[in-house]
Amino acid sequence: MATINIGGNNQDRFYRYKMPKLISKIEGKGNGIKTVVPNMSDIARSLSRPPTYPTKFFGCELGAQVKCDEKTDRYIVNGAHEAARLQELLDVFIKKFVLCAGCNNPETDLIIIGKNNSQKIIRDCKACGQRTDVDMRHKLVTYILKYPPTPPKSKGTKKDKKTKKGEDDEQASPTAKGSSEEGTDDELTRRIEAEAASLPTADEYRDDDDWVLDTSAEAVAKRTKEFSKLLLDESGSDEESGDPYEQLDKWLEKHATSASSNDIYKKIKELGIAKETDQFLQNPDDQRALLGATEVLVSEHKDLFESKIVCSILMGYYQNDLLEEEVFQAWLEGDSSKTYRNLFKRNASVSYVDAAINQDIRNKAKPFAKCILFIQKYF
Repeated sequence: MATINIGGNNQDRFYRYKMPKLISKIEGKGNGIKTVVPNMSDIARSLSRPPTYPTKFFGCELGAQVKCDEKTDRYIVNGAHEAARLQELLDVFIKKFVLCAGCNNPETDLIIIGKNNSQKIIRDCKACGQRTDVDMRHKLVTYILKYPPTPPKSKGTKKDKKTKKGEDDEQASPTAKGSSEEGTDDELTRRIEAEAASLPTADEYRDDDDWVLDTSAEAVAKRTKEFSKLLLDESGSDEESGDPYEQLDKWLEKHATSASSNDIYKKIKELGIAKETDQFLQNPDDQRALLGATEVLVSEHKDLFESKIVCSILMGYYQNDLLEEEVFQAWLEGDSSKTYRNLFKRNASVSYVDAAINQDIRNKAKPFAKCILFIQKYF
């Protein structure tokens, strides 16, 4: 069923106060034609008003007879009336007999005060606490005074609350069968409180020796030493902490004479550097550092100092997105080129090996450069 804001309040964008959209059904013909509102009970429930009130209001505004049969849940207005027209009248009813005149909130109760000719109908707002008068000149007022709404539930005095609390304490335990309040909020509260009372207290478990913490300098130093040892045991060694690129650099220094190109690649993958290709692509200096580490490794390992192996290492970097073409070309041109100085900011002046060795390594890498050009041209 479609819902709308109560009273057509367009400012209530989140539909906090909503009601079903009025539906009308025209029945009969000629003088017997009539309009039935099938969902009047649902609308009235949303407004916290008896369904007879808005139905009688339609009759007063349209000058038509109405019929309210609460047993069959049929609310009828004589004549043919479109749903849009009845919805407009319903909004007027809501404004006059539902919405608080102070805060424009629909959370109100109708209360009749006074006696005889001095009776008044007021809207008691549960949202802001204001009590605002209803226009006593409207024809519906006579019907409301004759058939008053059900009085709202009284909150009770402090004495009543104490009496009620005493009665609750004298009742059977929450687990007793046949309780008339089984399943209610009060019953659930009592059950929770009873179970909480049966739980052991902290004193039952407390061991004073366990709760005392030695804060002396010796004790603190001992705990620090144990904690440091634990960290080293979990990480393996000091070399395993810190930035992954620093770890790679230390590893290359340690295994400069024994590591193969496959070992280097496996170590890169192990450190998770291979997974961070986006960072590599965005940072030429890190790629230059990788090439520098490769220079050191190749220069210190004679088995690697061959054009075929150097190209194989570079191809591995390239295929795994560890090395950009632009970075490789700048490195190949050397640190004296303008491209090199413009591309590398942090590592532009860093020398990883002697200039002569560096030039020799770059010469051995030239076949790889031709391979890159071939790929660019045909792929």
